[in-house]
Amino acid sequence: MPGAAHVVTEYKDLLTRTESLVREFQPALSAGVVIMTVTGCRRELMRTGVRRGLATAAEAMARARLRTRLA
Repeated sequence: MPGAAHVVTEYKDLLTRTESLVREFQPALSAGVVIMTVTGCRRELMRTGVRRGLATAAEAMARARLRTRLA
């Protein structure tokens, strides 16, 4: 998938995954905490050069951080 179309697809995928994480961690963590964690993970991954599979990687990283936060 070329350029902008790929970026839009990844963004939509990440949005869906973020919504899923919000539901998964409710009510233990607020939606704001979950969203900020996913956003931070996405930003960190993009800085390291991850582009393909960004949504999947951000979800996995965020899930690990959120679980750690609950422990």
